[in-house]
Amino acid sequence: MADIYIGRQAIFNRKMEVYAYELLYRSCETNSASFKDPDLATTQVTLNTIIEMGLNKIVNNSKAFINLTRNFLVGNYAILLPPERMVIEIPETITTDQDLLDALSKLHKGGYTIALDDVMDINRIIPYQNIASIVKLDLKLINPQDLPMMIRSVKNRGFMVLAEKVETMEEFKLCHNLGVDYFQGYFLCRPNIIHGKKTDSSRLVVMRTLAMLQDKRTTFSDLEQMLAQDVNLSYKLLHLTNSGYYSFISEVKSLRQAISLVGLDTFRGWMSLLMMTTLSDKPIELTNIALQRAHMAESLAKIYKHPQPEVCFMVGLFSVLDALLDQPMEEIIQELNLSHPVSSALLYFEGLPGYILSMVLNYERGEWSNVKYPDLLVETISRVYFDSIKWTNILSQEIHGNLSVAN
Repeated sequence: MADIYIGRQAIFNRKMEVYAYELLYRSCETNSASFKDPDLATTQVTLNTIIEMGLNKIVNNSKAFINLTRNFLVGNYAILLPPERMVIEIPETITTDQDLLDALSKLHKGGYTIALDDVMDINRIIPYQNIASIVKLDLKLINPQDLPMMIRSVKNRGFMVLAEKVETMEEFKLCHNLGVDYFQGYFLCRPNIIHGKKTDSSRLVVMRTLAMLQDKRTTFSDLEQMLAQDVNLSYKLLHLTNSGYYSFISEVKSLRQAISLVGLDTFRGWMSLLMMTTLSDKPIELTNIALQRAHMAESLAKIYKHPQPEVCFMVGLFSVLDALLDQPMEEIIQELNLSHPVSSALLYFEGLPGYILSMVLNYERGEWSNVKYPDLLVETISRVYFDSIKWTNILSQEIHGNLSVAN
């Protein structure tokens, strides 16, 4: 069976909640599958991989957007995935003819949602009325002046609009105002910086607390005093320590006991994470991305035998701070007085932590040509990536789900 890279990219609704994930995949250079069509081979392996791993492990409870080749669409090969969990994407490279339309109509009647990818001409969508329900518009392929009319024309024909390659919050807000239904891109992970804007009080509290946590002069007594003033934070930390993630034999009943069991540096990391989740104007997915990056970076650091894998954990965790706090990373690092290995990794991708961070980001974005993991098998990379997703799903439920009673 061929080796493949599989990544994912979130698709958000108008409330900035995750609606689905598009699965990104590519066969590695050693693809030895026996299909005559290599794209078909990659798709087949991808579907098999998803089934073997379990869809929930990859996309949690969301839908999965997957590009399929013509042979799958016209019924030459089984799709296998359930219609209620999958959105079938029709690439722009597939020729529209009656055989394709008849096959898609049958899939539509069977409960599958159909999406047209990379639409640039309104004439392309006309044959798909009453078959497809979502039209994807790539912002990089459409003249900005033509965008309002394009969105209006698509919606007037009864389709929902998904804007992809949304790179900034300004683009997100523009598309939102124009009535776009779904959004895909890296806008969530980039800061919405408005020069001259005064930092609000909630962000100042987070910044000051993070700075204190990162200061090596901060003692255990300082942490205890800080937590004594925030009962909610103390509750969350104890709950997290007693969660299935650690599975200690006996219940942890005090913060002092928690620190002795997990270690002071790890405890600082959990406190930093929980402080990051207090920014209520940011989607949960952003802190989930931070968790996923942190776990993947730490796992790779252990594989590469880095003497301090927790440094890589913090690098991954803090890689979204600029988007969370809406400030340039340079200013944040200066205010937090981060250690040199962490700051140089975040700013310049220097050292092994920086190299690992760049690997994590390239995999996350599906930039496969930049995905270079010396001495690692593709199956090892994929395992680390999906273990990070699984770990994040569990921990996110502990933080955002079970802990909602504490808010």
